[in-house]
Amino acid sequence: MIKMKSLLLLLVLVLAAACTEQKATQTGAPVADNEENRLAAAKEYLKIAPAQDILKEMAASFAGKLPEQVQKKFNEVMASKDLQDNTYQITLKALVKQFTANELKAMTAFYSSPEGKSIRQKLGPYMAEVMPQVYQEVAKAMKAAEPQAAPESKATPAPHPTPGPQAAPESKAAPVPQAAPETKAQPAPPSPKPGTPPPR
Repeated sequence: MIKMKSLLLLLVLVLAAACTEQKATQTGAPVADNEENRLAAAKEYLKIAPAQDILKEMAASFAGKLPEQVQKKFNEVMASKDLQDNTYQITLKALVKQFTANELKAMTAFYSSPEGKSIRQKLGPYMAEVMPQVYQEVAKAMKAAEPQAAPESKATPAPHPTPGPQAAPESKAAPVPQAAPETKAQPAPPSPKPGTPPPR
C-alpha cells in the first residue's frame, strides 16, 4: 500500500516537473508542429531533464520519511531498470501529447540555462514538500465531509412518526357519544306534579 502510494506520487511529480511551463526564448527557427518533430524535441528535452534523475531525487527525499522496514524495498524499487524505463516512456508520451514541438524546444532551451538547471534540481524537493501536505489536507477534508451526511439522513425521519401517534389518542380520548346521554337525561324533569313548585 505504502509502496504503491509512493510510486503514484513519484509519477505525478515526474509529470509535474516535465510539464512545468516556463517562459524562455526559443533558439533557432520554429519547426512544423507534427508528431515526428514533437517526438524528436521531447527526446532532446529528456536528455537535459531526464525522468530517471527526478526519480533518484525523489527516492532520496522520500526514503527517510518511510518506516525502516519499507525503506530498503522502496530504494530497490526506485533503482529498478523497469521503473526507470517505464517512467521515461510515460514522460515521453505525455510530453509529445501535451506540448508542441516549439514549446518543447523552448523548455529545452530554458532547462539548459543556469537558472533552468537550478530550478530543475529544486523541483523534486519542492514537490516532495508540497504533495504529502496536500494529500493530508485532502484526506482531512474527505474525513470531515463523511460524518455530516450520515447524521442528517438519520435525523430527518425521526420527527415524522412522533406527531401521528399523539394525534390519534387525543381524538379517541374525547368521544362525541358522551354528549348525547347528557341531553337525553334533561327532558325527564319537566313533568311536575300538581301543586309543587318548579325546580330552580
